[in-house]
Amino acid sequence: MTASVMLFLAACSAPTQREFGKADVESITTIVQELTTAYNAKDAAKAAALFDGGAVLMPPNAATVRGTDLVEGYFVRRFAQGASGLVIEANDIAGSGALAYVSGTFSLQIVPPEGGPEGRDRGKFLWILRNLSGKWLLEYLIFSSDFPNAPPTAAP
Repeated sequence: MTASVMLFLAACSAPTQREFGKADVESITTIVQELTTAYNAKDAAKAAALFDGGAVLMPPNAATVRGTDLVEGYFVRRFAQGASGLVIEANDIAGSGALAYVSGTFSLQIVPPEGGPEGRDRGKFLWILRNLSGKWLLEYLIFSSDFPNAPPTAAP
């Protein structure tokens, strides 16, 4: 076999990396909107459905959560604590091939159901998404608050 034929065959068998383009940015923007809508509707199942099966959620001042069932449980607990009014501003959406990231800021309010003092939170986030069979899903969601963790209350 000649060198040119071998080079041609090698080029034909090399995997092609898909382009990350405008349609991907639009799909990911839709995920940002869907997560915001699910959060504000306190729909933990719908929020968790935006994650892939091996999802990792890294919330501030809490343990890492792995897997969609535990991610859904995290949202259930947050909603029970009175978290609502989520606003997400995605500042950057970019990617390469089947991986993408979104970074930006968030704000939300906390209205405890038992009538405690209302609060607010704001901070920044980084999401990593993966395109699985033509559908973008959240793989990692990392966020941190701009506010310090509340000091522990003294025991009675």
